[in-house]
Amino acid sequence: MKSFLNYFHPLERIKRKRKQYLGTVKLPEALHDLVDQPCPEMTDLAKDSDYIVLDLETTGLDSEQDLILSMGWVDVVKGRIDLASAKHIYLDNDSQINAETAVINHITPQMLEEGASIHDAMLTFFEAAKGKIIVAHACMVEERFISQYLLRCYGLRAIPLLWLDTLCIEKSMEKAISNHEEVDLTLAGTRERYGLPEYNNHNALADAVSTAELFLAQQKRVVPNDEVTVAFLYRISH
Repeated sequence: MKSFLNYFHPLERIKRKRKQYLGTVKLPEALHDLVDQPCPEMTDLAKDSDYIVLDLETTGLDSEQDLILSMGWVDVVKGRIDLASAKHIYLDNDSQINAETAVINHITPQMLEEGASIHDAMLTFFEAAKGKIIVAHACMVEERFISQYLLRCYGLRAIPLLWLDTLCIEKSMEKAISNHEEVDLTLAGTRERYGLPEYNNHNALADAVSTAELFLAQQKRVVPNDEVTVAFLYRISH
């Protein structure tokens, strides 16, 4: 019965989707390795898995019209944030940074003049993400911009990457605790509930590190004895 129920688990579904995708779509090498990596098993503990926590700063939320200004990421390995893996990349593009964007993201046109191309930045990220689960806060934004890049540059649609969303994890937990209360699910607001310190938000790397700290705190809250599985986090994240 348990194996039957597991068949419909989101983690098992994406396993099948990845296998089907690899069998029908020819992927560039960098992307093939990402999709071909083994998925966690249902019993794998979250503390034993490796993650890459990503944040994008953009000119807006419309992935078809807006542009990525910077990317930041950091690894979480065996329950610890690996600051040596931290990466922050400004992207060189032809967009005009308007005043509002400059104020929010603290990114000026001068910062982008020597930035990397979108292709180099994405390939660097894909290489760093091999063998890891991608984590983001409100990952829909990161997912949409990466999907848009893959569609424009490779003609690829709906590539089945492994994502965990700390916003969705928090929303699921808060709903279970206080069904009728409205809670602040922003990264800053969520961190405050965990007693995590304030940080310099709207900087891609600072946001990535802050999300990584939140992700580790959430695991402790779900199961205080470190026995939470990746499958459980994946289910409440989707």
